[in-house]
Amino acid sequence: MSIRNRILVFAVLVTAIPSFSMGLLLQNMLQTTLEEKVKQKFTDSAQIMEQEISLWLKKRVYDLTVFSNTSIVSENVAAYLKTTEKRADDSKKKLQNIKILETYLSTLQHQFKYYVRIFVLSRTGSVITVSESGGRDRPFPFPDDYAEQISDRQWFKGNAYIDSRDKSPLILIGVPLFLDQLYEYETLLAIEVRLTGLLPLLDPVKFGDSGDWTYESLIDIKTGQHFLYGREAKKVLNGIHLAPSGERQKLHEYTNGMGEHLMGLVVPFPELGWGLFIAGNYEKAFSGLIHARHRNIIIICCFSVIMGIVAYLLTRQIIVPLSALTRGAERVAKGDLDVQLPVRRNDEIGFATTVFNEMVAKLKLSQTELEQLATTDPLTGLNNRKRVMSILRDHYEYYRRFETEFSVLMLDVDHFKDVNDTYGHQAGDTVLKQVAELFNENLRNVDSAGRYGGEEFLVILAESGADESIQAAERIRKAVASHTFIHEDQEIQVHISVGIGRIQKQDRDEQKVVNRADMALYRAKNEGRNRVVYQATDDE
Repeated sequence: MSIRNRILVFAVLVTAIPSFSMGLLLQNMLQTTLEEKVKQKFTDSAQIMEQEISLWLKKRVYDLTVFSNTSIVSENVAAYLKTTEKRADDSKKKLQNIKILETYLSTLQHQFKYYVRIFVLSRTGSVITVSESGGRDRPFPFPDDYAEQISDRQWFKGNAYIDSRDKSPLILIGVPLFLDQLYEYETLLAIEVRLTGLLPLLDPVKFGDSGDWTYESLIDIKTGQHFLYGREAKKVLNGIHLAPSGERQKLHEYTNGMGEHLMGLVVPFPELGWGLFIAGNYEKAFSGLIHARHRNIIIICCFSVIMGIVAYLLTRQIIVPLSALTRGAERVAKGDLDVQLPVRRNDEIGFATTVFNEMVAKLKLSQTELEQLATTDPLTGLNNRKRVMSILRDHYEYYRRFETEFSVLMLDVDHFKDVNDTYGHQAGDTVLKQVAELFNENLRNVDSAGRYGGEEFLVILAESGADESIQAAERIRKAVASHTFIHEDQEIQVHISVGIGRIQKQDRDEQKVVNRADMALYRAKNEGRNRVVYQATDDE
């Protein structure tokens, strides 16, 4: 067999074997990728759901806390507990206390759509009094571990259960009634709430580009039973039985009562004792992608065979120099700009290699310059205006999502024109540089400072309240005022004015807080300079 034929056989084998292997690997990778994408989307939805449910529960606990702190509840419960019933009048007093509580609880219950009953309970779960509506004698499950729950988080909740009258799911939530400063309690204030208030969170959501919808239900992770279905979800998820589990399950295939093939995931909420079952139609989500995957595998295999033949014909002329260029490009892609390829040919590939070397050299030079110009003020070394405003936008977006407050300082060097006129512009530049150094020394790592323009600077104080921002501003102002600036053996004293603006709920964009800080700076200038002014509102 000639060398030519050996190379041909080698090229076919080298191309065919990896192609088929890659086809199988690609099939598994695509399948895994698709499932991970679906699982991640389901998990993200579940995390949002868990946060919303926790917030919903906290609102109910907050209502109970407000109710328990009213004088009507605390005084009448205390009077009820202190009455000994040794005399006939004592029984009348107790009945009077219970009647007052019952009337008040009924008034509260009528004000909330999803509150079925409001109780005053003993530590054993027996009813002392209850609001008038909702069925006084209807039983409810009282949690055995309520004391541990109260010890951990100052409130408790029971398991979800079904209202025998309208088959809607209910839950019992309660707080202890502390009647003294020792935080001892003998009674509990609890509400029976309809979980149908959570239905808007379980509405179907369109999944990806498939046009299909995802359906959700809340389950008890101890029993695997569904107790609250989203809109239209009961029909789709009916007939699916889930195993009890407190751990996150893998994406699994299910068949519902109508014979539809679904993909679903159970995401447990350990702190709640619940879980979210979320599912979507398997064929609609995967069929088109699976068919496209098979077609792509066939195309890749055919193309690989053809390219193997062509590669043999062009190996001596093209492959070697192109491989060198490829390796060089890979190094550049990874950030290595110290690449210099040898030029051994005077043809198109040699020209391409020369151009590549020149391009890498220029890219290296441009990268260094752009990194400096794009984000840094060349005089002070601080963030430039574009960069600091970008950081401010990020803080604003984070605040809109998580309500993490922040403050903005606008700082201006007082009488800076006099410094330039008296000592020269180079002295003014020296002052600005040293002011920037003082900022870096007096700010936290999470704070950001930038040159806003001229002698104006902008500082962003992350996660800071009004008092913290005022303290930080005063610290910077005092540092500048006490610093002696040196330029060519000349001592210069300057001071700064600082305006503080803090993010507000009504702010539509990040520019509002900048405007507020600018207004505060204007006031600081008018009130005599060398001072800190805090602007609480736009109308102040």
